[in-house]
Amino acid sequence: MRTNEQIAQQVLSLLREQGAEGACSVSRTAKTELYYESGKIDMVRTNRNLSLSVKALKNQKKGTSSVNSGDEASVRQAVADALTAAEVAKEDAAEGLSESAAPKQFSVGPAAPDKDAMYRRFREFLDEVARKYPTISFDSAGIEHDFSDDLYVNTNGVHYQTRQGGYGFSPMFMSKQGDRSSSFNYFGVIFREPSSPFLSLGNAAQTLEDTEKQLNTRTLEGKFTGEVIFTPQCFEDLLGSVEGNFLSGGVLIDGTSIWKDKKETQVADGRLTWRSCPRSDEIAWGYFVTGDGYEARNMDIIQGGVLKNFVIGRYAAQKTGLPRSLSDGGCYVVDAGSDCLEDMIGSTGRGLLMNRFSGGAPSSNGDITGVAKNSFLIENGKVTDAVSEVMISGNLARMLADICAVSRERVNSGSSILPWVKIRGIVISGK
Repeated sequence: MRTNEQIAQQVLSLLREQGAEGACSVSRTAKTELYYESGKIDMVRTNRNLSLSVKALKNQKKGTSSVNSGDEASVRQAVADALTAAEVAKEDAAEGLSESAAPKQFSVGPAAPDKDAMYRRFREFLDEVARKYPTISFDSAGIEHDFSDDLYVNTNGVHYQTRQGGYGFSPMFMSKQGDRSSSFNYFGVIFREPSSPFLSLGNAAQTLEDTEKQLNTRTLEGKFTGEVIFTPQCFEDLLGSVEGNFLSGGVLIDGTSIWKDKKETQVADGRLTWRSCPRSDEIAWGYFVTGDGYEARNMDIIQGGVLKNFVIGRYAAQKTGLPRSLSDGGCYVVDAGSDCLEDMIGSTGRGLLMNRFSGGAPSSNGDITGVAKNSFLIENGKVTDAVSEVMISGNLARMLADICAVSRERVNSGSSILPWVKIRGIVISGK
């Protein structure tokens, strides 16, 4: 079998033979999975894949191609396809490659799965859930070990190799009792080693407890403006929408981002400090190399409410004149606040504890409308009934500006570290 290095060097050689510049990424992955079905853990399997992506640049024209094979003939065809695409592309002065840098190797996490520990922790979790949360019924549940061996090279001499291993656990479930059932709920956690009970990871225990309370739901009447406490999982989704709508390359290039001229200005409440931390030791599955071939670094996105950085790669930086980002985004870390969650709930007159949001894509100005899923009503400082058919509406930018509390408590899911966040002024609508 040919190595990643042999495949990559063939690509670079073929590009140079044609008078072109370019880059390639070679990735080998191995996924070992255990599933829970029909009351038992089974379907132990390992899937291995190879993928090759080629970028060709000639006369400031770009062409790309990808294949799932590394044999010589397939590599030749991939390079030929990328060069053909470049020939018919439009000339674009913003196209280019990451600049020369010292070669580096990155390695983190176990390369091989501990199948015995995977099974043991999975069985332990199922037994604990059956004992502590008897109404929980699993739609699906699985643990996997992932290993990736990735190589990025380009004709400028950039050479980055990353080997990363880790585990992920993600069940989907509902609460069932007689003819009653809750809506589906889920959580996901990522970890380097299966050394802790799954029920102790992330927000697993609280999510299961909340799901049991959702057998009986209350339908609200009318509409009111209230405060919403976003759980860490739900707040992560909100931040992802903010990144896509206001901070990413596409919306900055086309000028639709309402934050396009807001760098170094106050865009959020001062309680919010939000970072992208792909290199944090506390993030179980981050990344070391950006998609356009730079070594990834941690960076502030919003610091004390002030916009510090957009999330753009080399191409968007060239098109807009803005600095290239140090990361590709994601791997969110939000600093802990000064309020405890209990006090945040206790100071809420009427509002929601929101676990999940289901809605369409935000408008270009950030307006959103959707359904509050797996959520609870807060009345007079107490979490009361689970709710159904409740809509919320607001504006992403306004919501960050209207943050009124950030919890001291945070949840580490392995891909993010986030607190509970309370936001005022959100319209909550029942039937």
